[in-house]
Amino acid sequence: MFKNRDKIMARVAEMPLGEKSPSNRYWCLTCKMLFSMEEPVCPYMPKICINSPIAVELVGPESTISLEKIGLFYPKIPQKMLAYLAKGDPKKIADKWVGVYLDFLEQWHFDYKHEPLQTIKSFIITVSGSETGQRIRSGEITLVLTDLEKIWDQERFFSILEHALETLKEKLAVDQAIKLDSLDILGDMDTGKYFCPMCSKFFEFSTQKDSITCPLMAQKCMAVPTNINNIKYKFDHLLRVYDYTPDIYKQLAEALDVQPGAKDYLRKILSDEWLFEVDDKSLDAFSHLLGVKEP
Repeated sequence: MFKNRDKIMARVAEMPLGEKSPSNRYWCLTCKMLFSMEEPVCPYMPKICINSPIAVELVGPESTISLEKIGLFYPKIPQKMLAYLAKGDPKKIADKWVGVYLDFLEQWHFDYKHEPLQTIKSFIITVSGSETGQRIRSGEITLVLTDLEKIWDQERFFSILEHALETLKEKLAVDQAIKLDSLDILGDMDTGKYFCPMCSKFFEFSTQKDSITCPLMAQKCMAVPTNINNIKYKFDHLLRVYDYTPDIYKQLAEALDVQPGAKDYLRKILSDEWLFEVDDKSLDAFSHLLGVKEP
């Protein structure tokens, strides 16, 4: 992929190390991703990435849009599990999730209060996995969630989200009324599922194609994420991604009541949609990363 790979690796090895985070929380100024790890080294391309992850205690993430990248482009597995687990009183669920979300932003040193609408949008995308458009007027905001029912029952999700928005508006000093709407774009078409052989990440968005441009760094990355039907990968690759990804989904799931059959449902998603053969040990490990438990 790189003709001068050895030279790049040698040069990267000479560069100064980043500063260690006492909380093991980092973000990247270039790809805008968040990482939970022990050392300030890119976890996906440690020998060739010229960027040093930044400790959040040194400089906080620029925007909650970094959470959107996870919600929009990573596999929708966590959101589907949240949809399965989110049974019971919508208001209680909303209160728990808003609390988890705002605590997470504080822990990761986001200066989120200066971008209230972006913070609300990032919350919705994180939990729903749906792109969220907006129509904004002086006294009213309409948020339009696209292809929501590929993941959630719309009526159920909106009942939770309406209560969550009441609290978020108060916490973020948003005065406009917020209305919710939806729009199906993909319709019956399958969502595209891809694996990148360079960084070993999985992506899920848009429609299924043979290959795509990297959705995280479209103008810089030379790797080619490929249709999962046309490339080999291991379940360990997926475990690794969520091991380094911040535990926002684990926290959201653990805030909910335990539901019977959750691990069986997770196994079905992994096998039917992502073509994994998952043994019990690997399923337990992934369930732990996502906060999925059995009664």
